Amino acid sequence: MSIWQQFTSNQFAFHSFGTQHLSAVIIWGLFIVAAIWCVRNLNPAQNLLVSRATAVFLLFTVILWSLIKLYYDRFNLLVDLPLSLCNLFAATAPLLFWQPNRRRLEVIYFLVMSGTLQAIITPDLYVGFPSNEFFKYWIVHGGLVILVLHNIFSFQMYPRLKGVLVTFGWLNLYAALLYGFNLAIDANYFYLISKPGNPSILDFLGPWPIYIVIAELVAMVFFAISYVPFHFIKKAKDSDPT
Repeated sequence: MSIWQQFTSNQFAFHSFGTQHLSAVIIWGLFIVAAIWCVRNLNPAQNLLVSRATAVFLLFTVILWSLIKLYYDRFNLLVDLPLSLCNLFAATAPLLFWQPNRRRLEVIYFLVMSGTLQAIITPDLYVGFPSNEFFKYWIVHGGLVILVLHNIFSFQMYPRLKGVLVTFGWLNLYAALLYGFNLAIDANYFYLISKPGNPSILDFLGPWPIYIVIAELVAMVFFAISYVPFHFIKKAKDSDPT
């Protein structure tokens, strides 16, 4: 089997907490730290260029994955539209990150950090290395973390506490719209109709619709935890006499 055939194949199995999973987590963790370290001394114009290039690369990744799906007649309208938050942010990354915007960034930060953490620990992924499905999944989730953190620290647009409530409001609005869309086409985007097939945190939150309510409370906790580092950053800046 050629490299291209392996890349476009969906015959390689992925197992949560297996070698591929743990290797991907370790590699992406190191890559995120290295990427942030490498751009720490760039000027604003260079940081903007890096941000835009990363955003375009995420969009390209989603487009390539979609084209491969379409070419091999594997694209399924019920599961393959970029409607999960991470896929949606990746598909619209050039629009979202072309110009730095604090209000927009803090909403994306809370959603990405809470959603990506769950996606990395309990991946909703069935096809493994070296398929494009595998690469797309980890590029999108790891790439969004890099892009968000890079924008926050490079442009010093730190999330605010009120951003937690604003993000929660946007999340519920999007979930309500997506629930109606799911009913209309008999899909399960955002897992609003049923839980994912792979093990996930939702397995511990009870049956439908209880797990949705509890997941919202868990999301609020994750949002609050995600804010904590910036509370101390703000406190340190306020106490700095210089």
